[in-house]
Amino acid sequence: MLMKVKWKSPMIYNFFCDENITRKLEKTIKRCGYRDDSERNQKLFGVSNGDLVKYLNTHNFTLITFDKDFLKSELSVNQGIIILDVKPNRDEFAVPLLEEFLVMLKNEKINCIGKKILLNQDFFRNFAEEVEEGD
Repeated sequence: MLMKVKWKSPMIYNFFCDENITRKLEKTIKRCGYRDDSERNQKLFGVSNGDLVKYLNTHNFTLITFDKDFLKSELSVNQGIIILDVKPNRDEFAVPLLEEFLVMLKNEKINCIGKKILLNQDFFRNFAEEVEEGD
């Protein structure tokens, strides 16, 4: 007798890197198995945040940026916004942080649809505390 197995397909994210995201961070996204595009590739330099949000929503992208202006309530991306918050703002700090986040995303421990995520070390500390409280 054949059993029906419901397969839950993982959420697929397509990331869009803001103009302030380095090539090393873009490579990290690809290395983690995600697709990405960027302002650099699309030659969208200097576009306003409002116009960028329209573009992202039209093409179903999740934004990755260092720009905290995206925390403003009027800037909302359907697929979510990830704001990297590392000090100092250097790849040797940002890459491992982003890698850890992308692994959690891939393992469906978090999702960013419709959310604004301020990604820093406190994010993981707070996430661990929330998981412990939920047990």
